[in-house]
Amino acid sequence: MDVRTKDIAALGRRVAAHQDAALERLARPRAADRLQAIYRKEAALSLRERAAPSPRRLGFALAAACVAAFALVVFALSRPSDPLTYRVDGSPGAVGRWVAADASRVGLDFSDGSRVDLAPGTRARVTEVGPLGAAVLLERGSLHVRVVHRDDTRWVVAGGPFEVHVIGTEFDVTWDTEAEELAVSMSAGRVRVLGSCVEPPGRAVAAPESIRLTCAAPRAAAPPPAPDPEASPPADPPALLASASAAALAPAAPPSPPARAEAPSSAAPAGGWRAHIAAGKLAEALADVELLGIDVVLERAAGAELVELGSAARLARKLDVAARFYQTARARFAGSDAAAVAAYHLGRMAFDGRGAWAEAERWFAVYLAERPRGALAPEALGRSLECARNLKLHARARELAARYLAAYPNGAHAGLAATLAGGAD
Repeated sequence: MDVRTKDIAALGRRVAAHQDAALERLARPRAADRLQAIYRKEAALSLRERAAPSPRRLGFALAAACVAAFALVVFALSRPSDPLTYRVDGSPGAVGRWVAADASRVGLDFSDGSRVDLAPGTRARVTEVGPLGAAVLLERGSLHVRVVHRDDTRWVVAGGPFEVHVIGTEFDVTWDTEAEELAVSMSAGRVRVLGSCVEPPGRAVAAPESIRLTCAAPRAAAPPPAPDPEASPPADPPALLASASAAALAPAAPPSPPARAEAPSSAAPAGGWRAHIAAGKLAEALADVELLGIDVVLERAAGAELVELGSAARLARKLDVAARFYQTARARFAGSDAAAVAAYHLGRMAFDGRGAWAEAERWFAVYLAERPRGALAPEALGRSLECARNLKLHARARELAARYLAAYPNGAHAGLAATLAGGAD
């Protein structure tokens, strides 16, 4: 190394020594302060990243928001909505209130667009409403039903021991209380008819089909007309003339007034009312009986005839006369089907006509005791349940509700029974 190179190296070392000395004299931050500065810098960077997220992170956030929104919509749609409401010819309807169509049709318009029309002479009531449909009890007469179709619609029309389950369709249904017969005529869609005498899973009926169903036993043939003492066989008219002549010439005194009162008149032959009953003409049968004499028929009529005449009087609003026929059926034919049916009708008269809930419940209990599996048992038990509720007999109502749900889980009173079984008033 020459002299010049050595001098440059020595000069560099002196400059470096001076710089090191100057750095030592500067104030250096502590290690803790340097760590705090690093933390602040990282926090600032994190805030900037949140304010302006990356596209990937933004995509994840949007996807999560969509899933949450979808779940919210599904939850809202799956929640039960409010029960249906309905109007009776424009006026608000009430569940459980009877609706009667006298001289003209009466319409029930439901909030889901469905409609039920009552034909003249029909009596019915809405027994239950829910978010998916309603239950209508047809006591007598005919309904025209149009139910708006939805996949989860649940409508039931009950008549006697039958229930017509509807999803969405149009049909006519008639319940004949005297014949105990249900008629269904389909206009569109299909229904399923359940009943105590219908094999599970019920009878499906599709448009344009019509059916008639009854759970009643075949009606016995009417007994032959009682002989008329004033008439003679048409094959032997001379004998009639001879008898009449002998009677006219005999010096015997004329018959006493009581005997004449019991003899059948020409206007009401002794067997005429029976023929009218056999033909289903109850009004004509009752008219003949009144001409002949009610007391006479009470002693002579069979049990089923007494019940038929009682129903004729009940429909004619002659309730005292109807009660006489029903009570006589029970007294003369105790233990028979006629006696049990008479008890049911006595209960129905107390229930519908007078709101005598305690009396009605006693008669329904009699029917259920005598015919626990009878055709009228579902309606008798359901009405007993209503009586207990109206009387505020909570324990009794819960007992009847449990019995009803066990026997008829899909019956017309199932909604009320479920409510009362849970302890609600």
